[in-house]
Formats: sequence, C-alpha cells, structure tokens
Amino acid sequence: MKLLTAALAATIIGTPAIAADMALKAPPVPIAVATPYDWTGFYVGAEAGGKWGRTTWTTTAITGAPFFPVVDASSPRSYDPSSGRFGGYLGYNWQFGPNWVAGVEADFAWADKTVTALGIPGCTISCTGFPGPQADLSSVKMGWDGSARARLGFLVAPSVLLYGTGGVAWQNIETSATCQHSGPDPVCFALPGSPFVTATHSTTRVGWTAGAGIDAMLSRNWIARAEYRYSNFGTWNDVLNLSLNGATATVGYGLKVETHIATVGIAYKFGGPVVAKY
Repeated sequence: MKLLTAALAATIIGTPAIAADMALKAPPVPIAVATPYDWTGFYVGAEAGGKWGRTTWTTTAITGAPFFPVVDASSPRSYDPSSGRFGGYLGYNWQFGPNWVAGVEADFAWADKTVTALGIPGCTISCTGFPGPQADLSSVKMGWDGSARARLGFLVAPSVLLYGTGGVAWQNIETSATCQHSGPDPVCFALPGSPFVTATHSTTRVGWTAGAGIDAMLSRNWIARAEYRYSNFGTWNDVLNLSLNGATATVGYGLKVETHIATVGIAYKFGGPVVAKY
C-alpha cells in the first residue's frame, strides 16, 4: 500500500514538469525548397546560328539616254545572301495545366552579308543592243532582323518543352546598282570621263514569321534552346536612280525576300516559385 501511494505521488508531481517541457518545444520550421521545373516567369537569353536569305530581283522598267531599253532575260535574278547570325531574346512563359506552356517573346539579331553579281538584272544580256554587263554591278545585302511572337508548347518531360511560334518580323535589306557612263555601257549613257554612278536603297521590311523549337531546362534558372524559323517579307517595288549630269538612267524593280533562320541559345530565367518542406 505504501508502495502504491509513493508511485501515485511521483506520477502527480512529475506530470506538470512533463507538460511544461512539451509546451517549450516549438513546431518544426519549414524549409523552403525550389521547384526545379516550373516554367512560369521572365527570361532573357543570347543566341547564335545562321540566316539563309532568298531574294529575287525582278526589273520592271529601264530608262536611259537616247536608248529604248527592253528588259532582257537576265531578269528575274536570285541573290541568296547567307551568313552567321548573332543576337538576343527576351520573353515571358506561363505554365498552365501540367503539360502546357504559353508565352510571348521578342528577339533582335545582327547579320551582314552582301551578294554581288555582274550586270543589272534585266539589262545584262543585251537590253539596249550593247552586249554583256560591261562594268555594271548589282548587289543585295541582308542586315539585322527582329521579331515579336507568341509561343505555345507542350512538355514532353518536366524539363523539356516542344513549342511552335509565330508573329511579326522585321528585316533590314539593301539593294545597290553601279554603272559607268560610257558609250558601250548597257544602262548608263556616255559622259566625258566615263564616270561611275552607284545608287543604293536601304529599307526595313515588315513580314510574318513562323517556326518551332525545343527548350530544355538545365536547372531552376537556365534554359537551353534550339530553334528554326521561316520569315516572308513579300515583294515591294523601288527605283534606283543612276542619272548623272543630265544623263538619265533609272532602274525600276521589285524585290521578293524570304529568310530561313536556325539558332541555338541559352537563357536565364528570373525567380521561381518555392514550396514549404518539413
């Protein structure tokens, strides 16, 4: 009986101490852990690759001197300036559902390639009765380009996005023609000293672009890319004035421009969601 009483007393005395000790223990603090494959957020990147241009020059009219030029079979002529392409891009992705990602993106890139040919299209064979191009030259130069596009992609794996893209594109392009004001020149009428004249026109054309690519999330903040795009800038008309000192010489023409672009890139994605883990 004495033993039972002592045990009961010890239990009663020890209970408040245990309760107090339990009250002093705080709940575990959650640890913030980043979700590795969340695609939502802003990103900025750099890209490099190639651009293949397809330009077709079609001469529509030639005027000059006392001649009555007839556009010959050297028109139309294709100039295909192709070069390396280097630039940057930025955009925003929004992941919705478990497998879909939508977004917007803009890019700007530099390229510089000129293709030059003997003669001026439409007056290279014998447009005025004088054979051959003589000293005449013509060229097409492909410069910088940019675009603003929408994107829609499907996650074939949590870190791999296949996407399509399309929107508005801009392309800087320059056309040029050179002729010599000499007697046997097919385009420019003879002047003392046979001076050369070069006419150049630079313009930025607006067109449409569409393509596809693959993005791979290497980590929470880095995304690698490979992309192909086609762009079409239609056909526009212009006139190059090669006149000098009253000797009239003009070339009217239309230019059709298309480009193919293939690039690889690496982008930094800002921020990223965190979840609590105990």
